[in-house]
Amino acid sequence: MKHKIVSFLSTSTESVTPYFEDLPESPIITAAGTKAQITPEKACEAVEDATVILTFPFSPYLDSTILGATKDLRLVQFATVGYENIDLEAATRLGIPVANNPGWNSISVAEHTIMLILMTLKKALKGMNKFIEEGYTMPERRASWEETWELKGKKLGILGFGSIGREVAKLAKVFGATVLYTKRARLSVDEEIELGVSHKSLDELLSESDIVSIHVPLNDDTKGLIGEEAIGKMKEGAVIINTARAEIVDEAAVTKALKDGRLSGYGADVIEEKLVEGRSFPESPLLGLDNFVLTPHIAGATKEAVVRSRKQCMENVRRLIVGEAPRFIVNK
Repeated sequence: MKHKIVSFLSTSTESVTPYFEDLPESPIITAAGTKAQITPEKACEAVEDATVILTFPFSPYLDSTILGATKDLRLVQFATVGYENIDLEAATRLGIPVANNPGWNSISVAEHTIMLILMTLKKALKGMNKFIEEGYTMPERRASWEETWELKGKKLGILGFGSIGREVAKLAKVFGATVLYTKRARLSVDEEIELGVSHKSLDELLSESDIVSIHVPLNDDTKGLIGEEAIGKMKEGAVIINTARAEIVDEAAVTKALKDGRLSGYGADVIEEKLVEGRSFPESPLLGLDNFVLTPHIAGATKEAVVRSRKQCMENVRRLIVGEAPRFIVNK
């Protein structure tokens, strides 16, 4: 059969085409548009004769109506690790396999995580802004140095221990940190020894860690997971790092904890956003706090990671086209 790939990705179809040019019959590839560019009604029209949908978290939400508008959909392929932008139950009910794209950004997100940890511990932005806006006297500068910390000797708690969490652990060990982790399925003893990590329950990890780094997917169990109750279990003056999803953290609770000193810092690559004329802007009570460090969801967007993402994603679609079973199915 002639496959038709409908793409909700922000990249051009020209960047996708080369992965299929050598096939005896190349698929038809069309660009449908991102969430900011297309209505749900137009999305239904776009996927009507699709056999594959390429998507990512900033595409239209694939609900039962859009999924039900397809006649011969064989695969929904996410270009990202996260796949919250689909009604997974509806896809399963309709017999539509959904695949994510794990591991492609592990190195880049892990490096970004360590950067945020160091920027937060060293109060890099606070120091830079004060220096630019007000200048320093030497006693003030010396006092500001005494408000910063080293990573060496700190306990880093990794919440979620997939491919990204493992890479973070490897890098943190180089800095001399003690690494704790929590995961539904505990690693084997040999794996823990090899990585130099210790398993803890969630409550133990929160209470023992100087830094808690979040690497879990967004779902019903993790939404709002780090809120007032979780923060209350953490060490006074602890740091939170979030390179996962904004909704996992209750930003109002973190803001309060940063203001009253319960937390000493929060470093995030994700934040609550509002959409204005197709552009995203941060909308959060965290903005303006000098113990908050923000990057605009770019942790996994290095050149190397984007190449790995596209290659792995398209290879999975190729498997379907040549009659092999796609990998990374999340609704088996």
